[in-house]
Amino acid sequence: MASKSSQSETIKEAVTAATRAISGNKELEINFGGMGSSLPHPPKTLKELSAYRGKADSLACVEKYRDKSVRITASNEKVSSLIKVMEDSRVEILGSMNYPGIATNIKSKFDDKCKLYESFEDHEDHLEIALETWLRNLCLPNIESNSSSLFLKYWGKVFDNQETELKDKLKESLNDQSKFQEIAEDFLNNLNIDQEESEQEESDLEDENEQEEESASESGEDEESQESESSPEQDNQEGDEETDADSGDIDEDAIVDENQEIMTNQSWLESLVGQTSTFPYKVYTRNFDEEIKAEDLCSPEELQRLRKHLDQLMGPSKTTISKLAHRLQRFLMAQQNRSWEFNKEEGMLDSARLHKIITDPLTPLTYKIEKDTEFRDTSVSLLVDSSGSMRGRSMTVAAICADIISTTLERCNVKTEVLGFTTKQWKGGESRKLWMENGKPENPGRLNDIRHIIFKSADTPWRRGQKNFGLMLREGLLKENVDGEALIWAHDRLARRTEQRKILMVISDGAPVDDSTLSTNPTNFLDLHLRQVIHSIETKSDINLIAIGIGHDVTRYYKNAVTIHRAEELGGAMLEQLTDLFKVD
Repeated sequence: MASKSSQSETIKEAVTAATRAISGNKELEINFGGMGSSLPHPPKTLKELSAYRGKADSLACVEKYRDKSVRITASNEKVSSLIKVMEDSRVEILGSMNYPGIATNIKSKFDDKCKLYESFEDHEDHLEIALETWLRNLCLPNIESNSSSLFLKYWGKVFDNQETELKDKLKESLNDQSKFQEIAEDFLNNLNIDQEESEQEESDLEDENEQEEESASESGEDEESQESESSPEQDNQEGDEETDADSGDIDEDAIVDENQEIMTNQSWLESLVGQTSTFPYKVYTRNFDEEIKAEDLCSPEELQRLRKHLDQLMGPSKTTISKLAHRLQRFLMAQQNRSWEFNKEEGMLDSARLHKIITDPLTPLTYKIEKDTEFRDTSVSLLVDSSGSMRGRSMTVAAICADIISTTLERCNVKTEVLGFTTKQWKGGESRKLWMENGKPENPGRLNDIRHIIFKSADTPWRRGQKNFGLMLREGLLKENVDGEALIWAHDRLARRTEQRKILMVISDGAPVDDSTLSTNPTNFLDLHLRQVIHSIETKSDINLIAIGIGHDVTRYYKNAVTIHRAEELGGAMLEQLTDLFKVD
């Protein structure tokens, strides 16, 4: 009887050979349990083998049927995300049509995915899995999943009611990636998804509000209403005072003395944004916001478990990023020690002057010593988008990069802190409940409980802070993102540092998204605030701001930015950006 180890290796070899054969790429690199074009470790039971082979077949289909040069160019962020779901389904459908074995394996993989989603409530919210289910049923009517009908109870009618011509075009364009994505965009735009979701959300919220009103006594309701109305009124007044200033007049005195503002616990950047903003950015209430250390979000045992999981996931990525990190370290050390003092009586022999011994044998030997040049002390802050859209490979690579770059910069005496930003709840949390209790006033401003996380402070040694990086992998932590306020928070922390050079690096995968805020305010509310914050930092602050977008173009927000299309490119992009900044005197 073969050992479990040998069985696992046999499966790996068989899967690798099959994947390369199907994809037509004999050089396709497959890493098991690691990063890159990777697969999980082989399952322990035969029952799970078919779904596992489905994952490998899906990888092969991507390689065979997808042109990586074709990019999704939809203007709407949500539509872009859904097109990606349909594109992933497209290549799997093509493989299922052409290879019966692939069809069986991918069906098993899809069934497992459906079973995972079945455990969640509110199935009508799972638009992505519903769309994938519907598209598979449309193109593969003979391979319908047994577990998929649940997700079509809400969205199935919406999809089926679309024009027959569009649905036919989707099937006909499966072999043309560009055309398929164009038709998919038209199909999704016709759905009015944002409107559907907004109506559903408002309906749910109204039902919830009615239940709360029925359960409370009339006198209690009156008292609670009087007490709760005072709080948001005060908050709104404070927000208006900050943002009602004339956008055309900038008080130079207000932006000159940054240190004085900090000493009085006022945010210089927030004041500047309020003065220069062309629209009133408001916060309904800050009572439920949270700034918290990573170690306070879970138990020490869970932190240790997550850290071990991160170490396991590093795999080949750690080696690659480490090589790049060593290159950065050599560069920084060279920057600190890059000049010489000549004509010394001891030190290193000056070979450039040895020729003088031939012309004049009586000339004494000269020596040189390396001169320590003044190197501007630096503080670097990594601000990581910790929203749900970063879940998976993007967040894993971000955690690896934060870990390795932190220790690299520490060796070069560069202070580094790692921060994250998300929200405490989905769709509003306590802030939204308070808003509902107070009669749902129009345009309430930011309407969610934000959470700012300190994974590692600048003064914490990497040795003590490294355990916290595993927390980035905790899926329950990743929710929504309010980028503008997170940027202000990170900037103000960095501004308090005493180092001469300060660098703020933002890692994100797109625009700010908070359903509760965007459903009760103008759709560009968070977007405009982020743009104003970035503009203020780039034009008025001495802090160097750079950004790296994962899968989405962030150059439309940040002046100094780079966009990567694979998570594996993050390490190289981070180090390249840092190297360029350190070249500047």
